[in-house]
Amino acid sequence: MLTWHLWLIAALLLLLLELLGTGFFAFAMGIAALAAMVAALFDASTTSQWFTFAIAAALLAPLLKRLFRRYAPSRRTSFLAGESRRQQGELVRLPSGEFRLKLEGDLFLVRSESGAPLTAGARVCIRRFDGITAIID
Repeated sequence: MLTWHLWLIAALLLLLLELLGTGFFAFAMGIAALAAMVAALFDASTTSQWFTFAIAAALLAPLLKRLFRRYAPSRRTSFLAGESRRQQGELVRLPSGEFRLKLEGDLFLVRSESGAPLTAGARVCIRRFDGITAIID
């Protein structure tokens, strides 16, 4: 197995790790691993590859964090997990025909606990969350 293969595997694993919500840290490391992979493709020494990885990670981590906070700030005013107060949201129908619950600017999967039909535009009370699915009255 060539060195650039190892860098590619590391990059893919780090990019997948980002899906767990590491706040762009794993994403920056994954992109840095891709930069090191490019260095390996140009037959750079192992030291140069690691140096490329370190410099890219040091530059990308704060840059991506700053860009994310600037262009995609959270509009949430509360935490949903374990919350005891009742919240209300609006039902939205997607072009595919599926319904989502709009709460604080975010869309969540939705399911009616009673099995009642969902109506677009209706304001509903959220009973609880089952994973990422909002259970409504």
